[in-house]
Amino acid sequence: MRYLVVLLILTQMLGCTFTPTKSIQDQWSFDGKIGITTPDESIAGFIQWKQQQDNFDIYVTGPMGQGSTRIEGTSKQATLTQDGKIHTGVNPQQLIYQQLGWFFPLKNLPFWLKGKPAPFSPAKTELKDGKLAKIEQDLWRVEIQRYDPYYDLPSRIKIRQGKWKFLIVVKNWSVD
Repeated sequence: MRYLVVLLILTQMLGCTFTPTKSIQDQWSFDGKIGITTPDESIAGFIQWKQQQDNFDIYVTGPMGQGSTRIEGTSKQATLTQDGKIHTGVNPQQLIYQQLGWFFPLKNLPFWLKGKPAPFSPAKTELKDGKLAKIEQDLWRVEIQRYDPYYDLPSRIKIRQGKWKFLIVVKNWSVD
């Protein structure tokens, strides 16, 4: 009986030792490619996204490093830097639309990029092979076409609403 008690205590201690202190919801980043189609133009480039709780830092560059845009902030404020000009606003989605002309679903994206519906509004979801394949939320349609085999996170995501389309292809996930 004594050995059983010791064994149970050791098992609990080992379980605590290997429990991660941070989850994917707290801190993550990725780099990859982005394609953006608006009613007026199509753009392709590279994207680096860092998320730390509610804070985001998104850096988008064009092919061969031509042109760059950095969007930093939280859901309550953001700064957009492009061509050496800095713009600030209290509504990040509105700031992006005013400065870039992109109707970018920034509030929901951190969740969609992780393969989850955003918790702010109802969503219709569809599974394929036991994984989330589609999300319909806030008039947007999200298709998760491929998952990263190591992190089991989306690696190819199509997001669309009418004539607005985004394709994000994740090359490298980093989960801290």
